[in-house]
Amino acid sequence: MHKSLSEFISPIKENKSNIMDSIDPTLIENWRKEQNENREKLKHYDTEPWQKHHRMATELRESDISNNNELRYVAGLDISFVKDKDTACVGIFVFDLADNFKCVYKDLKIVTMNQPYVPGFLAYREAPFLLERLDRLKRLKPKYYPHCIFIDGNGLLHGNKFGLACHVGYYSDTPTIGVSKQLFQVFGLEKNQKHKDRIKNELKKAGDFFELRSKIEGDDTLLGYCYRSTDLATNPIYVSIGNKISWDTCLWILRIVIKNCRIPEPIRQADLGTRKFLANLNKNKNNETDDL
Repeated sequence: MHKSLSEFISPIKENKSNIMDSIDPTLIENWRKEQNENREKLKHYDTEPWQKHHRMATELRESDISNNNELRYVAGLDISFVKDKDTACVGIFVFDLADNFKCVYKDLKIVTMNQPYVPGFLAYREAPFLLERLDRLKRLKPKYYPHCIFIDGNGLLHGNKFGLACHVGYYSDTPTIGVSKQLFQVFGLEKNQKHKDRIKNELKKAGDFFELRSKIEGDDTLLGYCYRSTDLATNPIYVSIGNKISWDTCLWILRIVIKNCRIPEPIRQADLGTRKFLANLNKNKNNETDDL
């Protein structure tokens, strides 16, 4: 009897074993210090020409790698795990907005996590593998390097305001947006009845959203959006910027990359691709594939 895909792949992206007692507290403190330092260097505003004019490429033409006047290439990054193991598939998928969202580049690799999962520090477990794929893309096919990256994880909506999307955006020096299916309950934000009532009463149609702001006294920081993707998707997504992009541009590009499903297409395709790769793991002896 064949196992189902859900049996083979953990429904939770990261292995959340309780290993805190075995973690060197000095390591955690160093990670926290690095997050604090790098957070101050983030650019939560538009830095690219295409952002300032909200200009998207609509015509097919040979792309000049120095052309940054139009938004053309968007990427989805994702990691899917083998159930109850540290083995995972890391994937990057790049899409061409000027060619009907055609996937022009994909790269998947089987990896083994070398850091434990620690709440609040997911980036130190996953980001090195994501950054490695981005660096490989830049070396092998620079014309397809994305103008904006979508990441399955949080950006500013994080306990230290430096989630996975911030980490990847900072170290890759690329505009990033984080998307999560669940509310990260930080800075007084709670998935309580009041929050559920706001979703029901304020998110009536596709594109509706409300702000998620810190509820800590003296801190009114905008951390993210609770966003309704489609008319049929009653469950929202939680969106937060990572680096080198403004909130307004974040909303603009969301409307471009959300198609008929709740999850933005770059992340959805990356998730499907990495899960499928794992499902075929026993049939595929190659640990790395490229579509260059």
